[in-house]
Amino acid sequence: MESDDSGDAIEADASGDALTFVDLYQRSRRLEAWSTTLSERLTARIQDRLHLVSSADYLLIRWPWIAYDDVERHREAISGWLDRLDGVDADEPVIARTVKSIGVLLHRIGDDPILVWARQDSEQLETVCNSARALELSALLERRNAIWAPERYHYRLPSGEHTDLFIRAADALHSPQDVSALVCWLTPYLSGGVGVIVDTAGLTPLLLQIDSLMAKFSLELGPTSVVPEYPVGRPLVRRAVEAALRGPTDRLLALLSVSSTGALRRLLCDELERAIQSLNISRCALDVLVDRTLAPDQSGESKTDGDVEVTTWLGLGRPESGGPLPTCQLCRSPEKSQIVAIDPRNYGAMTLPTAQLVMPDTGYAQNAHGFWELVNQTRGIAIEANPHPASRVARGKRTPLPVRPIFELIASADDLAAAVGAQREQLSRAGPEALPRCRDIGLVVAADNDIADTPLPEFAGGGSVNLSERLRVVVSALGVDESVPIVGISRGSDPRGDDEQLTEALERLPTDKSALVFSWGTVTGLTLRNLKTTIAEKLRTLKRPNRVDALVLHSRPSSPREWTALQNQFRPGGLWCLWTSCLTWLSPLQDERRLLDRSGIETGSLSDTARRFLSDRQEFLSLHDTHQAANDDWSPRLSLEGDGPDPTHVFWGMSRSDEHQSHVRGRSLYGAELDCLTAYGAIGAVVNHSRLASRSAVAPRWVMFDLGRIVRSYFDAIIVCALLRWMHPGELWWEGDANEPESARDSVAFLIDQAQGEPSEQVLLLPELLLATALGKVPSTARDLVCERAGAALEEWRRNNEFDAARGAIEVGLKLLTRA
Repeated sequence: MESDDSGDAIEADASGDALTFVDLYQRSRRLEAWSTTLSERLTARIQDRLHLVSSADYLLIRWPWIAYDDVERHREAISGWLDRLDGVDADEPVIARTVKSIGVLLHRIGDDPILVWARQDSEQLETVCNSARALELSALLERRNAIWAPERYHYRLPSGEHTDLFIRAADALHSPQDVSALVCWLTPYLSGGVGVIVDTAGLTPLLLQIDSLMAKFSLELGPTSVVPEYPVGRPLVRRAVEAALRGPTDRLLALLSVSSTGALRRLLCDELERAIQSLNISRCALDVLVDRTLAPDQSGESKTDGDVEVTTWLGLGRPESGGPLPTCQLCRSPEKSQIVAIDPRNYGAMTLPTAQLVMPDTGYAQNAHGFWELVNQTRGIAIEANPHPASRVARGKRTPLPVRPIFELIASADDLAAAVGAQREQLSRAGPEALPRCRDIGLVVAADNDIADTPLPEFAGGGSVNLSERLRVVVSALGVDESVPIVGISRGSDPRGDDEQLTEALERLPTDKSALVFSWGTVTGLTLRNLKTTIAEKLRTLKRPNRVDALVLHSRPSSPREWTALQNQFRPGGLWCLWTSCLTWLSPLQDERRLLDRSGIETGSLSDTARRFLSDRQEFLSLHDTHQAANDDWSPRLSLEGDGPDPTHVFWGMSRSDEHQSHVRGRSLYGAELDCLTAYGAIGAVVNHSRLASRSAVAPRWVMFDLGRIVRSYFDAIIVCALLRWMHPGELWWEGDANEPESARDSVAFLIDQAQGEPSEQVLLLPELLLATALGKVPSTARDLVCERAGAALEEWRRNNEFDAARGAIEVGLKLLTRA
């Protein structure tokens, strides 16, 4: 197994049971020898993705290797590995028992794939494969921004048609893994000499991968051809089909990237049928990757058109909304009247709008004020930390959370009731649907660990907090009657099990009252979903009509769409949260770690101060690795006191002498007087939400944060440092005036000038700005300026020993830029 292999997972919840499909990418695609070591490596890759796979009803895993004449050897290896995942030969299964069935999909050259199941057989082979194939293609199109659906303009296709939706299938082939994954679905058609036709040169990577894959099994690919550029007519399609028949072959495979009007699909079918009848071809297949008009629930549809086997991988259910001039309705729309032409040679947009400049979402930031102020008050936050021990079943065992709220501390806040009440008032102004109908709630149900008497972390001084009492504080502040009972059930309990306490509570629940599932926090939603399923199953058994709703104190999805998908699982009930923070799984601190690891800085050329800073920083970045075995991996870091790096020092210029700015000034958009660590978490959530919420409106361009405007609107060193940390290279727009070449340099100079004369702000801003420059976040026109101003500050601070950390940070930052 290659050490740099990756894996990916996609999931869907379609009107019932959820299916998660995992691709374990293996570059060699050949299983040479099966061993215990190989089994454990595969198992470790599944364990790293438990947060993705544990919420499924059905889990389907693509076997990393393809079979040809050694199918039985693969079957034996798969069966043994499934026993390992299912816990047949171990004390505890790798995959939680909440997953009903685990399947492994084995692709075979020249034949249909094989499915091997554990726990119980799932649906039929064809149905499962169709669903997985549609899910994978849909995920690739979405993740690579291959479906362009702009809100402010529309497209003119090479055919002359106008449309507000354009699919550029070539963008889905973003990496070798993407190409390999899609070719796996074509293996049943592959045999020696098969001819292949594609409708666009954008699918050429598929042709190359097919050729490479067949060569591994000593098979030779037949002739290949590409339909010439638009406009396409019958003569061009016939020429392409005949070009694929020039070798000794009796099989043809045609790939159509996108079918919109169906005209090209009809031409291909006609010409393939002609080849069967006149040229002695035994098998012709046409695979349509995306059909714009086909309903999504018909994805995977296979049928015959004459003697041609036609299979559609993914249907979008989007009928044409435009049309040719002068009948095009889009041209008359004030919102989308601008036309962008599609280049008939490369299928790219020939005229594009300018970058979509956005600011951090102020409304989203203000909605989270109360939560982050509670976090700040209680020190209830950890970074690069393990998930709570009770929730690790749904998380990767070696994947730390970039930001983890500590709910034991947050729940014990003295003004929790006041904060919940204030948030209730704020949400109520959004409308009656912003919160559950609290007066109609007759029962509150939570996981046992969410209402237990729970020990506080060691760094908080020990003691405990009664979460049941604190839960009562929350629901009472929302307006739930204090007489409403609170019932706890075990996490991951069997919905069909006999839980007497829950059963009795549901039997006493009036029919006009609802049951409310409560959780202090959620990331993947696995616990919420299991609790809801348990209650719904009990109500069905008792033949009770009560509604099941859910409420979360704080949700932490990685994207707005992830939260929406979780809400859909609670229909016809509802799922709400008081506060939400959209936090990615990718940590900006890991970007810093990779930069320092690969910088190649010669420590001998650094001063003692800089060497000490670099050593402390590298130790800081490895703190999770050092303490990851502990259930509470945050407290040991805080107990280091002066013997090591402070685990709360996320920014470069922070030091134990507290010469840096320690709190955000006044009441900012993100909360009142937040400390550096809390501001880092709060601002990260807003940046990630703003990035993702704006992306759908700007196809095919990218979202860019308007730094030129941000630095001129409000200055606080902590806020600026956090923004620079969480923003990605390539999405920072520094120009105040796009027509002025020096505008970006002026914006950076203006930013630095705002900290002039304030050393407590300079020691944060200048080192972070150097780091951002080394990471490619500052324009090249301002690079010399940043170095010059940082160097000047370094000379000024040499007379002050309290600035050692900042001086070391600047020296290392300058060295990084010198080597870049």
